[in-house]
Amino acid sequence: MLMAVLASATLSFGSMTLTVPTVIVQEQFVAPGKNKFVWVQSPNFNARPPGTIVDTIVLHHTASDNLAGTVKWFQMESSQASAHFTIGKDGSIVQHLSTFDRAWHAGQSKDRSERPNVNNYSIGIEMVNTGSGTDPWTPEQVEACYLLCAHLIRHRFPEIKQITSHEFIAIPPGRKKDPKNFPWDALKPLGVDLVYGLNKS
Repeated sequence: MLMAVLASATLSFGSMTLTVPTVIVQEQFVAPGKNKFVWVQSPNFNARPPGTIVDTIVLHHTASDNLAGTVKWFQMESSQASAHFTIGKDGSIVQHLSTFDRAWHAGQSKDRSERPNVNNYSIGIEMVNTGSGTDPWTPEQVEACYLLCAHLIRHRFPEIKQITSHEFIAIPPGRKKDPKNFPWDALKPLGVDLVYGLNKS
C-alpha cells in the first residue's frame, strides 16, 4: 500500500521546531521520527456540517503500544474509526485525513457547553499509550503534541478555544478514560482552555 510522507518546511515555536511536509511516496509504513509527519489516508471520514467552525481539539490514547497497528486500524474501513493525527512514542506524527474533513474519533459526545456531536467541530489527536495508567508519556510525544496543537491554533484554526480529553466529552460519563494521566500542564503555554477529567454532568 502506498502512502505519502510529509517532510520539509520547518516551523519554529521558541526553541522547538516542527517539520512540515512535502510529498514523497513510500510502499510501507515507516515512522518518520521526532516532530516529522507521514500521511496515511483513512477511508473513515465524512464532510463537516456546512458552516462548521472548528474550535476544539480532542486528545485520546490509542489503548495500544503500537503506532503501526493504530495506523493499520484506521486504514481499515471495517473499523469505522479514525482521527486526524496519531502521535507515536518517538514523536512521530501520522496524519490520517484532512483537518477540513470530519474524523470519527469522539463517538457519542458533548462538550462543556452541552454541544453534541463533538466530531463535527473538532480535531482528533490520538497518542500511542496503552491507557494502563502506568505507561509513560514520553517527552518526545508530549513535545510533538504541543507543537501540533500550536500549529493548528496559530496557522490553521485560530478559532480553537479548547483542548479537551475524550474522557470529558464521552457520553455517558465514564465511558472513556483517555488520555489516561496525560501531563496537561505541558499544554498551558498554548493559551487555550484545557478541559479534562470526568464530566459528571
